[in-house]
Amino acid sequence: MKTVIRISTDHHGDGAYRCFVDEINYLVNEEVNCYCEVANDKFINIVEQEKNYATSEGEFANKTVVDAIGYSQGEWQRYTIHHNLEQDNDELHRLVCELRKSFTHMNDYIVEKFERTEINGKNFDAEPHDYTTFSIRHIEFPDEQDVLVEYTDIYGVDYDECIIEIN
Repeated sequence: MKTVIRISTDHHGDGAYRCFVDEINYLVNEEVNCYCEVANDKFINIVEQEKNYATSEGEFANKTVVDAIGYSQGEWQRYTIHHNLEQDNDELHRLVCELRKSFTHMNDYIVEKFERTEINGKNFDAEPHDYTTFSIRHIEFPDEQDVLVEYTDIYGVDYDECIIEIN
């Protein structure tokens, strides 16, 4: 008997987006005191939505402009972040990197684990007995090897065979 995992793209998952929002929330509430303006009002201003304090543009001496571009014509945003930090500040850099990925790097996967038995050369698969999900945000277009490496980094090698069905 073998333990098999099947990893497939979770088109309805929101784990990667939740991680993105959590990171923005942390950065703007714990690390970067700022005020943010957006140029495209068709999308929410994620910075101002997640902040738990009020500020205005006039409170800050510096500004950083961040462009985020998605995969379709309407997916874009220009964030103007007003702050009092140096441009090479690590936390400001993290915020800029996250905002650039506003429309990209949202890769969610679902994993089914099941047992496979071979009898007389034929494989028989049991119903899945374990389901889990994970996300990849540090690679824009992960390939099968990237997905397997990420799964193994999180859960270890808890399988004998792996089937990857991503598109």
